Amino acid sequence: MSFTQLLQSGFRPSTKQTDLNTTLADPTHPLRAALDSLHGNCFIADMSLTLVYMNRSARSTVQELAGAVRSAFGMSLDQLLGGSIHRFHKDPARIDRILADPAQLPREAIFGFGGRTLKTQINAITDDAGHRIGFIVLWDDVTARNASADGAFADVKEATDRIELIGGRLLDVAAETSQQADSAAAATEEMRAAVGSISQSSVHVGSQVHDAMAATAEGVQRMEDLQRSSQEIGDFLRLITTVADQTKLLALNATIEAARAGEAGRGFAVVADEVKQLAGTTSSSIGDIESRIDAIQRAAGEAVATLSRISALVDGISESQDTVAAAIEEQSAVTSEIAQSIAHIASGAKETVEQAELLPDASGSVTAETGVLHQIIQQS
Repeated sequence: MSFTQLLQSGFRPSTKQTDLNTTLADPTHPLRAALDSLHGNCFIADMSLTLVYMNRSARSTVQELAGAVRSAFGMSLDQLLGGSIHRFHKDPARIDRILADPAQLPREAIFGFGGRTLKTQINAITDDAGHRIGFIVLWDDVTARNASADGAFADVKEATDRIELIGGRLLDVAAETSQQADSAAAATEEMRAAVGSISQSSVHVGSQVHDAMAATAEGVQRMEDLQRSSQEIGDFLRLITTVADQTKLLALNATIEAARAGEAGRGFAVVADEVKQLAGTTSSSIGDIESRIDAIQRAAGEAVATLSRISALVDGISESQDTVAAAIEEQSAVTSEIAQSIAHIASGAKETVEQAELLPDASGSVTAETGVLHQIIQQS
């Protein structure tokens, strides 16, 4: 049953409703001042759902909506008051049923026309006894707000789409980084093992170098001993040479004395001659031995010089080996640090992969929550 039918069935406007219409028609009444002071748009309708009043804010707002109202409903602003609110609804009977049910009030609704979106709330105006004397409609143009919300939602959606895209790229990069870090860790471990093997070899070479130094030093000592021994032999041979010369001289004197003795000294002369020949042979042999000893001494001297140079070279090799050993030790320490760093990188990359895998869900949650917020804003 429509409000017109309700009136025809016996419902009559009360005196208070008439008073309400009269009050609203009086521009000097305090109620008008109170309604005009509201920072919101307000319509008042009587029990027949005829608009009988709009406050100052509503009058200003409908001026902005004039074109949309004319385009959508075919009426001017002057025609708003004095007409039924059913002019704005496609199903007046449904509106009648809603407004006739006290449980349905206050009633909020959002509707659009001519590119505009209005949020409305309608409630009954009752007297002290609870009798209805009219309706008050509070409304607001939420077109700009909803457009801003739409834009913000679109921006958030675009941002979350970019986040998902970035997350996908980050996941790919992190996965590749993790794989490369694992490969680098394996390569570093192999390098560390190789450096360890080189270090052990270096220690072994260092030991051999020290042994070579000791052997060289011993060889130099032996050659110096040989040189001293050959010099002592030479001194002894010179002594023998002196004795042989003296023996030759004695043999010569003996030969002379034997010749003076004549026949009696002939046998002694033979012996003296033999002694002289033996002394000559000895002197000749000693000269040969001396030349050989000189050659040995020269060779020993050259060997000592060579061994000295070898010793110097081995000393240089030893110093270089010590430097190499120190460098290898430092390289081993650096390699261990690199291995640890790569292990941390690999761990971080894996964690990044795990976190990047969470981005789509997080982005989806943000989009869903933003959608809910967007819906709340549009319906509020």
